[in-house]
Amino acid sequence: MRPLFYSCLVALLLAGVANRSRVFGAESSTDGGATSIVLRFLEAFTPENRKKIVFDFDDAERKDWSNLPTRGYPRKGIPLAEMDDRARKLAHELMRASLSSQGYLKAAAVVHRDEVLLRTGGSSANFGAGKYYFGVFGNPGADKRWGWQFDGHHLALNFTIVDGVMTGAPALWGAQPDQIEAGDEAGWRVLAAERDKGYALVNSLTKEQRATAILSEKLPPGLFSGPQRDKALQKPEGLPASAMTAAQHALLWSLIDEYVNNQTEKVARAHHLKIEREGIAKVHFAWMGSTDPARSAYFRVHGPSILIEYDNTNPRSGTREERDSNHIHSMFRDPSNDYGEDLLKKHYQTVPHGK
Repeated sequence: MRPLFYSCLVALLLAGVANRSRVFGAESSTDGGATSIVLRFLEAFTPENRKKIVFDFDDAERKDWSNLPTRGYPRKGIPLAEMDDRARKLAHELMRASLSSQGYLKAAAVVHRDEVLLRTGGSSANFGAGKYYFGVFGNPGADKRWGWQFDGHHLALNFTIVDGVMTGAPALWGAQPDQIEAGDEAGWRVLAAERDKGYALVNSLTKEQRATAILSEKLPPGLFSGPQRDKALQKPEGLPASAMTAAQHALLWSLIDEYVNNQTEKVARAHHLKIEREGIAKVHFAWMGSTDPARSAYFRVHGPSILIEYDNTNPRSGTREERDSNHIHSMFRDPSNDYGEDLLKKHYQTVPHGK
């Protein structure tokens, strides 16, 4: 009787899980509950302000973002400064639902750096935590495809949700300063792991491997695939992972996951597995500039479903070779699924008009 009893108990438990999944379907999908949160977020605004924050899904604004301060690149949508506390709390709840804890804390730290710039003499017209804008694209309550964006100085996060599945690419991550140099917060850094893992990989390469990986001793002008340059890099360059050792593969995966894992756990796991299925051998690692950690550098990781760029910026004394290594611009893209392109393609095969 005991085996029969346990079989019945397991069946009842599984049935309960299935029923809960049907009841709470939106929460159990890979959007992490973002759909229900964004609806509450929009309800926090007056109808007039809601018109400012909601755009058509295909509006050009969805791909119009920048790393520049607001005065240098005016935004649409509604900034944090124009929200009340209820709306700001829901905005942060939406960010936490769309990012991992790691990603959320990095985003918060980037915004905090704008306050650092403000209190160290930066213009209030350019800098400050209130100058980050939210935009929502499509109708999350009715449509199967929608998205949202958080855009400001050194941070541009783009999320697309299609049939309950989320993607978090492209995303621009920057920091100025990356490390705070003085005061009570001295030593705080935002993008330390990205830099350290890039250097760990390049320093593991043999002389022969470096000859292929290092594209130039000179630094590039900046990010190749930055704002409004979605298709700038089509062909991977540098050292393919097929020419790396197993130990170097581990370093490469650690660098890839540092970026991929800014997404929610489910989204990150799916993205990692996708790269794995395509084959790590197809991923390339490239470097430009000096490999001396005391100097500035640029590196790139590029494969069918991953594109990472890291660049020190802000030239000193008017020269591009004397970069401020404490001012970072960094890109994360999925060439196969930026803005949910792959998800949308599959969706349109069954829903031709895109609702």
